[in-house]
Amino acid sequence: MKKLLLAFTFAAAGLTAAAQTAPVAAGQKQQVTAQKMVQKTQVPAAQRAIPYSKELKQKLSLNDDQYNKILAVNTECINKKDALKQADQKKNAVSKEIAQYRMEQYKTILTPDQLTKLKAMNTQVAKP
Repeated sequence: MKKLLLAFTFAAAGLTAAAQTAPVAAGQKQQVTAQKMVQKTQVPAAQRAIPYSKELKQKLSLNDDQYNKILAVNTECINKKDALKQADQKKNAVSKEIAQYRMEQYKTILTPDQLTKLKAMNTQVAKP
């Protein structure tokens, strides 16, 4: 009987704890999203540029000099995008400009073969 009572107590405690987590309301959801953006921007742009730059290094067989230049370009573009978010400017037109700037910089860094591979990678990502 004591085991049954103990099991019931744990079950009741678990159910009340689960009931405490209410679904997020619309206003709270926006606040949570804003907090995530703040947390994301707290990570330095240089650190956020590293994963994509490393991916390019691996897939395009970049040498160390190319990698460092690509990392610098990616960091610069992330900084520009962060400035856009803080200024609440229209993102579409300026984001396209940033993407064009990034590709122009890549053209000066990468070999023609590497550019071909990059374009192939980008078309794979664009396909649904």
